Formats: sequence, structure tokens, C-alpha cells
Amino acid sequence: MDKTLIYTAVFTLTMAVSVPGTYANPSLQSDKSPHVIGFIEFPQGIRHWRILRHTLKIEVPQQSKAVSQLIIQAPSNIILRDDIDVSDQSGKKVDTKVSINGQKATLVFIEQVEPGTTLTIDMNKVKKTTPTNGDKMYKVSAILVGVNAELPVGIAQLRVR
Repeated sequence: MDKTLIYTAVFTLTMAVSVPGTYANPSLQSDKSPHVIGFIEFPQGIRHWRILRHTLKIEVPQQSKAVSQLIIQAPSNIILRDDIDVSDQSGKKVDTKVSINGQKATLVFIEQVEPGTTLTIDMNKVKKTTPTNGDKMYKVSAILVGVNAELPVGIAQLRVR
């Protein structure tokens, strides 16, 4: 009886800890447009931590047009810095011009990001001005080659446990 209770408690705690504090969803469920496939906050699950790294993963599918820019709109409780690193699926750095305007980061790619690429965007030393209360979202959009409009590619959501 005691062993069953202990195993149940351990299983319950393991399941509670394994639920991620963040998640991401693409705007369009399509193989023809770029979309957000992941979001990680580091350190994870520490509600009152002030300086963090937020990492977005964005897939540019084979059937998509190339990407020339990404626009990332941060939640109201986040201050972005221009310390942003972009790399592809092989870990190779992607040359990017970064500009920050309030809550918005614009990433202009020196060479367009070709279809079939998965981008990892490390937003280093972002600062939380207040603890996350409720859901806070990063909104991500892209400008594709030959298209002069921002197209939503997904959201990445900070959550409170």
C-alpha cells in the first residue's frame, strides 16, 4: 500500500514537472508558408527570473518562397535587446541585420533564407520587467521574397505554471 502511494506521488510530480512552461503554434497549418515550430525559455519555469534567453524555431518549408525579413513582436513584459543570434539547422550562423523598435525586433537577412531551412533565433539577455502573469505572446511575421506584406507565421506563448 505504501509503495503504491509513493509510486503514484512520484508519477504525479514527474508529469507536473514535464509540462512545458512555453509553447508555440503556427498561424497557418500549411506546407507552403513559413511557420513557428518551437519556443524555449531559458532558464525555464522560474517565474521571477529577470534576464533570460528566448529561442524561437521557424521552419521555411520546401514549397515556400524565400524569406527576406522576420518581425518579432514581444509581449508587454519583455524588453528586447539587439543581442540576437540566428542560425540554420546545421548550426551555421545566418548573417542578419537586427533593429529593435520598442517591443518589435526586425531581422533583415543579408542573403534571403531559402526554402528547406529551419531557423533558430536566440534572443539573448531579454529582460522581464514583471513576472509573467497570465499568457503572454510573441507574435511572429515574415516578409517573403516577392511579397511586400507582413504575413503572420505564428505565436510563441509564455505561460505561468
